[in-house]
Amino acid sequence: MRYLMIPIFLLITSLSFGEGTGTINGRIIHLADSFFEDVEILIPSLNQSTYADEKGNFSFKNIPFGHYQLYASYFSESFGPIEVDLFQSNSKIIEFSIKLEGNHYTLNDFVVEGKTESELLKNSGIKAEIISLKNMAERSTSLEELVNRVPGIKIRNTGGLGAADNIMVGGFSGNAVKYLYDNIPIDYLGSNYTLSKIPVNNLERIEIYKGVLPTKIGTDALGSAINLMPANSNNTSGSFSYEQGSFATHIGSVNANIKLNKHLFIGTSTFYNYSKNNYFVDHLPFRNPDNGQVNYIKERLFHNGFKQYSTEFYLQGRNLKWADRIEFKGNVYNLEKEIQNDPFSRARPFGGVMRKEYAHFIPSFKYKKYLLNNKLNLNQFLVFSTIHFEMFDTLRNTIYDWKGEKQHTGSSSEMGNMNLKNGYLSNTLQQTSSRTNMSYLINNRFQVEANIVLNQYFRKSNTDLLNPLGTFYTKSISNLSFNALFLDKKLESNSQIKYLYGYLTGQSRPIDYPNQVSVPTKDIINSGFSFAQAFKFNINRENYLRFSYENTYRLPDQEELFGDNNLVLPNYSLKPEQSNNFNLGYVYQSKKLRAESNIYYRNTKELIRLKDINQYQAIYLNLDNVSGFGIELDAHYEPIDNLSMAGNLTWNNYRLYASNDPMLNNKHYEQARIANMPFYFTNLSLSYNFKDLLKMGGNISLFTDYSYVHQYYLDYIERQFEPDGFLGLWGQSKINTNRIIPVQHLLSVGMNYSRPLGKNSIAFSMAVKNVLNYEIYNEFKMESPGRNFRAKLMYTF
Repeated sequence: MRYLMIPIFLLITSLSFGEGTGTINGRIIHLADSFFEDVEILIPSLNQSTYADEKGNFSFKNIPFGHYQLYASYFSESFGPIEVDLFQSNSKIIEFSIKLEGNHYTLNDFVVEGKTESELLKNSGIKAEIISLKNMAERSTSLEELVNRVPGIKIRNTGGLGAADNIMVGGFSGNAVKYLYDNIPIDYLGSNYTLSKIPVNNLERIEIYKGVLPTKIGTDALGSAINLMPANSNNTSGSFSYEQGSFATHIGSVNANIKLNKHLFIGTSTFYNYSKNNYFVDHLPFRNPDNGQVNYIKERLFHNGFKQYSTEFYLQGRNLKWADRIEFKGNVYNLEKEIQNDPFSRARPFGGVMRKEYAHFIPSFKYKKYLLNNKLNLNQFLVFSTIHFEMFDTLRNTIYDWKGEKQHTGSSSEMGNMNLKNGYLSNTLQQTSSRTNMSYLINNRFQVEANIVLNQYFRKSNTDLLNPLGTFYTKSISNLSFNALFLDKKLESNSQIKYLYGYLTGQSRPIDYPNQVSVPTKDIINSGFSFAQAFKFNINRENYLRFSYENTYRLPDQEELFGDNNLVLPNYSLKPEQSNNFNLGYVYQSKKLRAESNIYYRNTKELIRLKDINQYQAIYLNLDNVSGFGIELDAHYEPIDNLSMAGNLTWNNYRLYASNDPMLNNKHYEQARIANMPFYFTNLSLSYNFKDLLKMGGNISLFTDYSYVHQYYLDYIERQFEPDGFLGLWGQSKINTNRIIPVQHLLSVGMNYSRPLGKNSIAFSMAVKNVLNYEIYNEFKMESPGRNFRAKLMYTF
């Protein structure tokens, strides 16, 4: 009898060209005889095989992303399979050995060493923060909370489930930060898919890009984009979850991927949200009807509810002769939001204003194919959507006070806006989008990639008297990139050139002449080129540097151009924003510690900002030129098994150096810090997993998260009146103002219990948010919920 030990280590390379192919490198090591040349490694599904060389090394190149079974063959005997998800394999080591006894061979166990796709993206040349949701799916938390703990990011909303949010990433905010779903700009889904609405277990991960964007993204963000990636499985799998919380909050979701045969899959991603959002808010103005005196009181919000259902279903064909993947998908959704107050303050409550948004059916198509021996990757996406937006303001001669009681008035409506026809606004947005992505692998060091996104918008409104037939807007973004490896693969390079084109036709009165009788049809064209360069230098296995520069443009979005013909007026004369961005980062990573520092600089011109023009209405204008820099520090540490610690801090120094706003266009506000934007914040997280506690067959984990936001001002204040001290973090302003968002401390704690049920599992989680019951303020000093509770039950199959 003799024993032969053959551990096989599969190392999936960290270089990913495009989104289609990768390389599997392996090595065979034995503890007995030398027979490396006789060991064959096979991938039957691709009809590919190779032999180990005299040192035991073997390699498969240009392998499409996917799930594979690898076999080892020796003297006509086959061993395996070894299951490998290329760029999705588990980052762990499993022992592989072959036992020889005469001519009989048996497989004992095996080991695959690799990196997850999230790890590869996080450590690529293009700066990305990756939130893997696989381990977070069972938690009673939200995507908004998870993203809000990422360095350089701060999310502000108007409070509660389903509220509109404004995210700041690396100093950019508003529409300068783009959202995508599965690499496609998300506006074809309206406001259905946002961080405040999607349950955590409906996605696989979130990709947050800072600085240069990957070519596959194909959008015109000013250096920041958030890509929501759905789950993808090669087997039948899914989950059911139900979450309940304070303020009559209920969240349910169903996810399923059903494998009908080896080529055909069907699935769904469905969720439901409901909440009254009736939390207490302080400092509400209340006019005493007896004496007319105004006092500030604390009351519950009474008309702030939110309800939503969303269904996505798909039919997929995989690994066909004529398509590696083909997919037909449909989306249906409906959401209703009660409007409690105007978007910028709580000076006046509403009791009957309502907003609705829905889409009956949004069809989309995706096709993917590898050609020319897997060197050419073609990826095509098409979608057509029709989304209906409605607003109701039908009350007459009635207003509400903050106690929820009706008061008689002579006002024609609650909002005081006469633009609505009989208190009703109807906007319909039709969008056709195409995204074509192609990449060609020249060799293992060079690759070219092209990405073309074309969007066509048609908007029609019952209140747009100038354009009764509707308004058209066409927007296209073409991107060409060259990826390369130099210096024995130590230096990674990504070079991009992008062409942006926008065409708008319609009628709109100039803001300077609102009563102009004759309004000509405008044909407006905006276009420009942008350039980007990113480098990554691998010092060694534990240290690397990243650097990027881009001169980028952002075309105005359709909502900035069209407005809503009610609270936001149209402005067809908007010009593109332009920004020069620099990013420099250093990363150290070992088995227990990952530490990262980043410095970034922005110089942005023609910044688009929403500007009030009267008590009720606003308009988007090219107003500000802004420049400045920021610093991020981030660390993750696992000192012992099952204990995880993380922390980060962000400090931004963005300042105004010119403005077209008459209120700011003077020397007094030159170099003033950007208003209504947090400039210093930190996050801390701690979690511990009690594996198989008390031999109950399950895992219990405890976690806590803390966030600190330094005070900042709602308005611009002159630089000479800013607080003194290091980085402006100590001292008080030298002017007296109550237009300030004070220091905030947000602490949350929770636990999660999970246990297997055969091949399935069940989990229960609960969390207490804002444990300290601090007054937490968000966008325009809107108060967020105080201490509240959530509990979640989830079943996975």
